[in-house]
Amino acid sequence: MNTYKITNVTNLVGKRDPKFNSVVNVEYIDNRTRMVKVLNPSESVFLTVQSLPLSVHRLRIKKLVDIVEISPAELKKSMEVGKPKAAQKPKAAKKIVAVQEPVVEEITDEPVAEKKSTIKKKTA
Repeated sequence: MNTYKITNVTNLVGKRDPKFNSVVNVEYIDNRTRMVKVLNPSESVFLTVQSLPLSVHRLRIKKLVDIVEISPAELKKSMEVGKPKAAQKPKAAKKIVAVQEPVVEEITDEPVAEKKSTIKKKTA
């Protein structure tokens, strides 16, 4: 079984051409069922078949599609590009939070020189 990349190139033909930006139907047989893929201009499809169907050869001769044979390694590489990768979460570091304790002042007749506050470090 060979894998082919079939690309609709009708967007590259001249603007005066009647087939400019036309939709192309690729017909093939898969497990005794007739399948039809619709390709819009500049769209590609990967097709794994024993040999290319006659309808694809006709489109290639009319220069409406471009056909490239793909190796299994290239196919795997192109499939991995489309898959989004999950972002890794950074490991959370311990956070040090400064907590101030309220200072209680007593009312006295003596003048107050300074206010002192104590700071304790707490790990979360």
